[in-house]
Amino acid sequence: MRNGILLLCFSICLSVAAENPKPEYGPHQVGFCLGSSTGMGPGYRYWPGKFGLQLAFLPYKVDSKWNDLLDVQGYAENIFSYQHPSEGQETFISIGLTGLYAFKQYKSYTLLSYLGNHLIITENDEIYNIGGGVGISFETRVGVSLMLGYGAYDILNTLKFFPSGELGVFFRFNKK
Repeated sequence: MRNGILLLCFSICLSVAAENPKPEYGPHQVGFCLGSSTGMGPGYRYWPGKFGLQLAFLPYKVDSKWNDLLDVQGYAENIFSYQHPSEGQETFISIGLTGLYAFKQYKSYTLLSYLGNHLIITENDEIYNIGGGVGISFETRVGVSLMLGYGAYDILNTLKFFPSGELGVFFRFNKK
């Protein structure tokens, strides 16, 4: 009986030691961003060490018939205060560029700080938002970043200050 238990423990130890180690991820990530000061849309993140960079870009252009059908303007008016032309086409472009800094890295997550720049271009207006804060990024194959901070909104026209919330979901590539 004792030999059987020792043999079982030995085989468990060998199987655990034979498992592949956790894959190391490279600095390149692709995904989706949604934030008031970091931008919205498909995103790319390059994070080789302590410092990183994130880019988000979302262009869309629809004519007024599709806009009325999808109620895109009604959704956008709830988030951003801008006027749009009632006839013709509507253009909306969101460009975000964010600097990242990892101030504490653990095995499964990273504590970070960020400084975001978000430019929104519409038919009639340009809105520029900046913001910064802290967050957490989970270190898995599909990583999730949650960031909270404070931002200055529409600094080109009417300056407003609000708390900001940012979300990113990124697919991470393995190192070669």
